[in-house]
Amino acid sequence: MLDRGSPDRPSTASHCLADVERLLFVEAQHLDDKTWETWADLYLDDAHYWVPSWLDEYELVADPDTQVSYIYHTSRAQLRERIGRIQSRKSITALPLPRTLHVISNIVLTERDELSVDARSSWTTHVFDPRTRRQHLHFGTYEHRLVRNADSYRIARKKIVIMNDCIPTVVDFYSI
Repeated sequence: MLDRGSPDRPSTASHCLADVERLLFVEAQHLDDKTWETWADLYLDDAHYWVPSWLDEYELVADPDTQVSYIYHTSRAQLRERIGRIQSRKSITALPLPRTLHVISNIVLTERDELSVDARSSWTTHVFDPRTRRQHLHFGTYEHRLVRNADSYRIARKKIVIMNDCIPTVVDFYSI
């Protein structure tokens, strides 16, 4: 059970929650500001970044190695490779880049020990596509595994569930 503390003494859980909130909010700001190299630095070298697809109306893909996912990367190097393709301007789907605004809420710590914490949150991303002059709203849940590194956390695993997966535009790491 997580330590809830008392009104006079903040709990270690509330300090942990504040650290997790800060990391998730900073991650969202880097995506919106398109400071993607700094965003990638938030991830461990062997981090997993997974956006499973839906098998049907009720069930998600369970195994990214044998089933189709929207996005699946198993290292920070793979995230950087994707960033490089977008920044090279060779990815036609990213020209011009959409404007995004990420909103994260309902952050709950689900597991915690001395070295790591698991958190679940809700998110929306407002996207404006300058090519079509249209706006879209993506929404879903995040599951993060964060590992303590010195005095902060780094992302070891991120799972993104897109609830409205019938999207009229391209979806990439910066828009979810």
